[in-house]
Amino acid sequence: MQGKRRLAGVERPRQVKTSEGTGRRRLRPKPKATPDDVAFGINACAAALAARAAKRLLIAEGVANPRLAQLAEQAEAAGVPVERVPAARLDELTGGGVHQGVLARIRNLPEIDLKAAAAEPGPAVVLLLDRITDPQNVGAILRTAVAVGARAVVLPKRRGATLTPGVHRASAGMSFFAPVASPQNLAQAVRLLQERGYWVVAADAGAGAADATRFDWPARSVLVLGNEGEGVSRLLLDLADFRVALPMCPPAESLNVAVACGALLYLWRRQWPAEGGGPTG
Repeated sequence: MQGKRRLAGVERPRQVKTSEGTGRRRLRPKPKATPDDVAFGINACAAALAARAAKRLLIAEGVANPRLAQLAEQAEAAGVPVERVPAARLDELTGGGVHQGVLARIRNLPEIDLKAAAAEPGPAVVLLLDRITDPQNVGAILRTAVAVGARAVVLPKRRGATLTPGVHRASAGMSFFAPVASPQNLAQAVRLLQERGYWVVAADAGAGAADATRFDWPARSVLVLGNEGEGVSRLLLDLADFRVALPMCPPAESLNVAVACGALLYLWRRQWPAEGGGPTG
């Protein structure tokens, strides 16, 4: 293997008078943004219940959907309060999102201890997302990370998408199971992982990058994925031990970052299969 190495309880809808002052009343206007402490949609809410992350379930009144009834039963069995609310209330809380008649209020999600995770032995892959801001991409990446059995997913505290309702929905709720760490400084996280025996592999289409399909993936790899428009930052590229790119047939020049992530993670997994088909750690 060649490459450089650097060690070192929910309130009821408030009602307000109409501007005409006729006494007719309406629900308060929609918020400008969806609250961060919610998940909506059947899959995301089911996952939130399964992960014990839901603290209250809101279900639209008058919706005859067996899956919603099942979710209500699961919530009640788990001691999670269930409230029937007008569909307009869910429209309001989701900013008009496709909620499928259900929304969960979410507890604060715990982060993993990256230092402790890095110290665990054996083959493992860690994902590090550098300034990826699209919730759809982050959600898809988290879903793949759980499927592959990633040891950790490192998300920046700033300049990147965090665990928002859009991320929960895009991940089909797998965000509730993803081993997420959010250190203050990505470069320091890279150095920590290198000190624990990880090799850092940056996805980069620039000159000199190795063909990812022929690359000899280290048993302990950190896969760095960059911003959708600018790629991996220069600082993290300089810290990387290797750079890899997926080969492209013309006229294709690039892939969506979530698609590329899936391909690269499974290239690593092909070389380092999980014992019994389960996760790595």
